[in-house]
Formats: sequence, C-alpha cells, structure tokens
Amino acid sequence: MVKNNNFIKYLSTAPVILSIWLGFTAGLLIEINRFVPDLLYLSF
Repeated sequence: MVKNNNFIKYLSTAPVILSIWLGFTAGLLIEINRFVPDLLYLSF
C-alpha cells in the first residue's frame, strides 16, 4: 500500500486551500444569484 503523505502535504498548503475556498465561495455566490437574482432590493 502506497502512502499519500506528500499528496496530503500538497493539499494542505495555503495556495491550494485558498484556491478551493475561493472556488467554493464563487460557486456559492453564483448559485445564490441564480435562484434569487434580485437581492439588491433588500436593504439592511
């Protein structure tokens, strides 16, 4: 059995985590705007 220690170390580096987080955030914002497109009328 091959251990994936180097791959796990690579996935835990800051640029990879930042890319995954930004991709998740962008996807979330796109999907929210797809289902509820006009949220500008909500003024808090």
